[in-house]
Amino acid sequence: MQTSQLAVNPEKLINNLRFSFTQSTTVLGELMQNARRAGATFVSFEYAEASRTLTVCDDGCGIESLQTLLTVAESGWDVELIETEHAFGVGFLSALFACETISVDSKGGRFSVNTADLLAFQPIMIEPADWKGITRLTLTQFKPETDRIVSQLCRLARGFPIEVRFNGASLERLRAITSALPFIETELGDLCLYGLSPGEDWLLQTDYFHLYLQGLPVYHSHHERDPGHVIHLDTRRFFARLPDRDKLIDEAQVIAEVKRVLQREARNRLATLKSELSAEDFVEGYDTLKTYHCLDLLNEVPLLPKQALAVIQEYPIKEGCGNVNLAMNANAVSRSDVESGLIKIAELDDLEDVGALRWMFAWHRDYLVFRPGLDQGHWLFQYLIDLNTPAITLDVVGEKHSAYFEGQWVSGQAIFCEQYRLTMNGESVDIDNDAVYDEDQNCFIVPSKETTGMVVGQASSYHDEWDTYMEAAKEAEEWDFQNFVVANTADQAADALQRLLPSFGSCPALFSRVFQVALGDSGEVVSVAEIQANGAMNGQGCHSLQHPAHTEF
Repeated sequence: MQTSQLAVNPEKLINNLRFSFTQSTTVLGELMQNARRAGATFVSFEYAEASRTLTVCDDGCGIESLQTLLTVAESGWDVELIETEHAFGVGFLSALFACETISVDSKGGRFSVNTADLLAFQPIMIEPADWKGITRLTLTQFKPETDRIVSQLCRLARGFPIEVRFNGASLERLRAITSALPFIETELGDLCLYGLSPGEDWLLQTDYFHLYLQGLPVYHSHHERDPGHVIHLDTRRFFARLPDRDKLIDEAQVIAEVKRVLQREARNRLATLKSELSAEDFVEGYDTLKTYHCLDLLNEVPLLPKQALAVIQEYPIKEGCGNVNLAMNANAVSRSDVESGLIKIAELDDLEDVGALRWMFAWHRDYLVFRPGLDQGHWLFQYLIDLNTPAITLDVVGEKHSAYFEGQWVSGQAIFCEQYRLTMNGESVDIDNDAVYDEDQNCFIVPSKETTGMVVGQASSYHDEWDTYMEAAKEAEEWDFQNFVVANTADQAADALQRLLPSFGSCPALFSRVFQVALGDSGEVVSVAEIQANGAMNGQGCHSLQHPAHTEF
């Protein structure tokens, strides 16, 4: 019987590892980590673009044995650090794959070698060094471009605990554990709640977060430059994928736990703020409470946040024409005003769903409209008025006449009257200045003081079969309906005709002339005749009418 066992081809393994690093700039993070683990107070990168030479220095404890540095899977760190940070000794390979020549000068000696020889397992000479407390690595013919080096160093330095320099300038480390951020200890590690720490503007809100492990970024919930919570993960609990260490192992599980802890810590902080702030100040944080799913903290506060209420600003029309024009209420509303009925708040669905009558009723009765979002346990729900389901009646007062409007998009009978009355939930409102479209009767109710054509926006959303909003068609139909109202409400026929006529400014041949227009029984133009200075007329057809309607202009 023949036996066998696992074997390794060292040369092929090492050369194939070059394809395991995600990017050529991985070496920058590895060198930063080595400096930090060595107890350095800084790590400096100097790059000479002309010779493509990168020099990296740090003031750490130095490399005791360069042979350890050159031994794959031997990190050279002490047992405690290996246990807490999982230093596996493969990081130096990223430096070998990133340049053509590398020099190392540290506590244990110095060498300079072509990386190809080193990767081919050729022996090298290690010379003694007169070490002055600075470890220096020099990488010549460094492969990444300058802009990539700069951008990657800036990114890596953002959360790094020790100073990082590039060509003599210190890079920003605004998220570092050693920065001014107010971190708290959690089971995840050190956490800074964006905007919720004492002394910060808690009205800022975001659910973005940034995760760092051993000072380097491993996850951003959104773009890494966006503001957000900062978490430096506990290295004893969380692990990054080798060799780059730029991605978490079991990432989905870690992210789920991060979200749970963020939610808990945010709620604790918001509950504290509730006990410290006045009701007026606390309801100002509605958006922040919503972001952290803590709107239930408002349930017993005797003020309604303005974000939960809306004012109907303008004439209600269907969605697609801008929808019912709602604006946030200017101020918070007290519970006592709602309980007493001084302020009435209605629950009202889209105009497309419930029709225009209910929205006109709410608008003219000065109801505030509830914007859903409050927790279901909030006190408002026991006083909220439902305008979606109760019956509503429309009564025409002082009807004058009716006429049929024939538009390109909407058509229907129009009833002209003094005013109309809407009645709902035992309340009534009389309206004499805004037309309304009764969807059930396919009818426009036009009171005496109506002067616009906006009611067509209650009859149609002006979307074609491809769901494209036809704004020009809506505006043209508003103009047509406005003219239709003018023609049906003018006191004098000639006045109505004059108001309906277009401008003739582009027709100079007509300037300073007088014409007589005759209309037939159906409103069609029968004839147009010019009246001469002596009273004679040029034109045909005018005298054929027995009782023509006519005007002069």
